[in-house]
Amino acid sequence: MLQIRARRLLRYCAAAVCLVAAGAGSQAQDVPQVLVSVSGQVTTERGQIIPSGVSVIVEGANGMTIAQQSADSRGRFQVDNLPSGRKPYQLTVKAEGYYPFQQSLDLRAATGTVTVDVVLTRVSKTKQADESLPALTDLSAPSQARKAFEKGVRALEARHLPDAQRDFSAAVADYPCYARAQSGLAAILIAKRDLGAAEAALRQAIQCDPGFPDAFASLGRVLNSEKRFTESETALQQGLRLSPKRWELYDELASAHYNLGLYSEATKEWLQVEALNPEAPSELHAKLAAAYLQQGDPERAYAEMQAYVRAEPDGHFATQARNLMRQIESSGAVHSATNQVTQPEAQKP
Repeated sequence: MLQIRARRLLRYCAAAVCLVAAGAGSQAQDVPQVLVSVSGQVTTERGQIIPSGVSVIVEGANGMTIAQQSADSRGRFQVDNLPSGRKPYQLTVKAEGYYPFQQSLDLRAATGTVTVDVVLTRVSKTKQADESLPALTDLSAPSQARKAFEKGVRALEARHLPDAQRDFSAAVADYPCYARAQSGLAAILIAKRDLGAAEAALRQAIQCDPGFPDAFASLGRVLNSEKRFTESETALQQGLRLSPKRWELYDELASAHYNLGLYSEATKEWLQVEALNPEAPSELHAKLAAAYLQQGDPERAYAEMQAYVRAEPDGHFATQARNLMRQIESSGAVHSATNQVTQPEAQKP
């Protein structure tokens, strides 16, 4: 069913990206073009390395592929010898099971190396209890708007983000109260880091359909990323009153509470994530460890760090976790019997 597939595809937003041009500055138009490198690292939105299957593609303004390579086992990539004088390039990063990332690279004023930090967001496959329920505005949307939305879903499935944005925009232009299409448009806007427009689309979706939980989860993520934690708390709690078994809402609410210094509440909510989603990402252990440390509970923190290092020995937080575990061991706060996983995998024969 298209609505169910669309729900899964649109539940999370794609990637937050920071682009820094090394040595960039204003240049006169008659300055000869130079060769520029584009390098970076790909991680998940939870800081996890994707060890394989990450494709990095650079296309010219005419859509022709200029370079294509795979990121290495640490998620790193580097594309060399890109002439700086050309029109903006298109960078696309793809990985199976994640929303694709697309970014325009204007190298005309760049020299040396342009660094791109790419954060991919996983497409959720966890089945929700209310997954088959239509949004209130689905049946109210006119035929033309529904057709545009369906085209947007197909474009998103094909990883064509510009086409998906065009189609979702057409759907909400025809019917502004189309909550599911507004959420789809917001996902694309978040991928482009246009958070103000994304927030407006999500608030429109909530205003039109206060019972549509996807919009609350996405809005909470946007507000957390902007450090507006009290506003995020309000939106997420409203969403949980409508969908008390939606683990994504608990996860974002815990992040808001942690940043507000409400560590006990954050711990309870992350434990609820663990209970609702047996396949929760291993980074949940790192979050719980941080919350326990803030509450002065090194033993529970140590146990969570052990669990994280076992699950992700080369994970984004593994080095920090091992260092903290050694400090806790040195303090005598844990029994030696629990001290088993502080050494990295590299010691294996």
